[in-house]
Amino acid sequence: MLVVLLSISIFSSCQEAIDKYSDFRAKFTYKPVSAAPNLYRACTSLGEFCSITVGAQRYLIKSPSTPSHTDEIPWTAIQGYNNFQLGLGGTGLIVGLPIIPEMLASESQVICFDLSCSNCHRDFHITKRLELKTGGSATCATCNRTYDLNNQGIISQGDNGRSLYRYYVHYDPSSQRLTINNN
Repeated sequence: MLVVLLSISIFSSCQEAIDKYSDFRAKFTYKPVSAAPNLYRACTSLGEFCSITVGAQRYLIKSPSTPSHTDEIPWTAIQGYNNFQLGLGGTGLIVGLPIIPEMLASESQVICFDLSCSNCHRDFHITKRLELKTGGSATCATCNRTYDLNNQGIISQGDNGRSLYRYYVHYDPSSQRLTINNN
């Protein structure tokens, strides 16, 4: 009986770890992060987040902290050919450094979410872009949910549902390289 209980608890904890990250494709790499002030602030300042979207052959990086300023990063030839994918349907990504560290972590690490509402996608099979707000939240105008980016993308207002889709991310402060890769 003890073996069965242990195997169930191990399986459920593994399932939780698996469900934490999305299966959708996301791929983005940028160096040096300091060349894009909105992205740099999101990677180095607690509670700061920015969105990364695609414009005409360039990445657009916006922050609710500086709404009048957009960092524009032209694509390199490699990025144009590598089919870099910015999350679900190419809507975009949210990158930031949450105030609240993950459970069992001593300090916060850079985190990445999809810029699309996970509940509109799951419930209605539509892709709806979220709006970032100052203070570390994102809202969906369609389902009226607010997500807490500082607390693992959980719903803080609105109907119950799924947390935001999350992607694997690595930020190396010494080389100032940000890599998001979810294949």
